[in-house]
Amino acid sequence: MTVTPSSTSIGPGIPPDEETIDAVKHALPVDGYFHLGPILEDGEVAVLREAMERKWSDPAVRGDEDGDHIRGRSMMRMFEYDVAFRDLIIREPFPTIAEAILGEDCHLMSQNALVNEPGVGGGWHLDDVCQHPVPDDHPGHAPDVPPPCNVLQIFVAVMNMDTPERAPTQVVPGSHLAGRRPERGLEEPTFRGRGPVSIFAKAGDAYLFDNQVWHQGPLNTMDCDRLLAGVTYSRRHIAQRFYPFIDYQMPDHVWEGADERLQRFLGRHKKGAYG
Repeated sequence: MTVTPSSTSIGPGIPPDEETIDAVKHALPVDGYFHLGPILEDGEVAVLREAMERKWSDPAVRGDEDGDHIRGRSMMRMFEYDVAFRDLIIREPFPTIAEAILGEDCHLMSQNALVNEPGVGGGWHLDDVCQHPVPDDHPGHAPDVPPPCNVLQIFVAVMNMDTPERAPTQVVPGSHLAGRRPERGLEEPTFRGRGPVSIFAKAGDAYLFDNQVWHQGPLNTMDCDRLLAGVTYSRRHIAQRFYPFIDYQMPDHVWEGADERLQRFLGRHKKGAYG
């Protein structure tokens, strides 16, 4: 499949101040999530949304099943498809926040965009393995000694989702301390007395969470698709998830114009202890 990247780029943004970084550093260990508020400009939102809608209906993408470009409701490796998504990786304040939480050598773990069609959604989960499991009879991690955040998910709303029936994401605050997955079948799981919270977002708003917090995209009750863009960052020791993994070859156009910082986020690391 040949993909022609967009000529439209995302702006550089404004690096976060120390107050914002401190607020994120305080909220993540306690709540497991943080609402950044308005971040992207209208034009940036429009570019991302257009790219998502184009890829979702692109016959070349749909015809390339072996390429793993769409998996269920997720569109994979958006940085390959449109340069606007590639540039979103280093659109401030996202990279500086990621580096503050995950370390200066952190990288992009994945970049999936989500499409929930009407009637689709629901199901409390963790995105990946439970990284800090505890025994079944254990109450969970102590709040004063929380496990580190290894994977940071940042979502950007590309449409208004600021009412209960339009909320893009729900989380159970503090559940990243549970050390286990949420129990299956529960509509409103709780952890240490805290139940689900809806994250409301207008177009251009951003929010982030530790991928160990219990969360779900609630059932889409709108009469249109619900769209979320984003970036998933991880610590250096967490493998990048670019299918087909060891055989993955990043397309040449992804590197065009990429500065040193973006190249590192894409995986071009310096030599380290193991190689």
